[in-house]
Amino acid sequence: MVKYRLSNYLICPKCKEFPLELNIFKVEEYPKREFKFKPCDEYCSYTGKRGSEIIDPPCDECIKKEIVDGFYRCTKCDEWYPIIDAIAIMHIGEYRPKKVIKKFIEKYRERIPEKYIERELTS
Repeated sequence: MVKYRLSNYLICPKCKEFPLELNIFKVEEYPKREFKFKPCDEYCSYTGKRGSEIIDPPCDECIKKEIVDGFYRCTKCDEWYPIIDAIAIMHIGEYRPKKVIKKFIEKYRERIPEKYIERELTS
C-alpha cells in the first residue's frame, strides 16, 4: 500500500529530482491505526511541506490513510508515475507496464492531464 510517508523517500527514477508531487484519486482509511514511526524529515506529502517547514506534523492522521489510486509527478522532468491499486509504478521507458497503465488511464481519463495520456498511449 502507498502511504503518504513514502514520498519522504522517493526520487524521480528518470532525473533524480526530490520530492515528487502527489496527486490522489482514491484513499482508504484505517481509523484504528496508530503512529509508531519516525516522522517524515525531508518531505511531508500529507501537508506538502519540506524540511524545516515541517512543524508538528499530523502523523496521527496521516498514518490512517492509504493511497489506492493517483500518481506522482516530477516537477523537474515532468514524468508521471501512476499509483494503481496501492502500488506506485516507478518504471521508466520500456519497463513500464503499458497494459496496466492503459486500464488506469481508461478509469481516470478525466483526472489525468492530457499530455500524460498522449505520451503513454503513443510511446
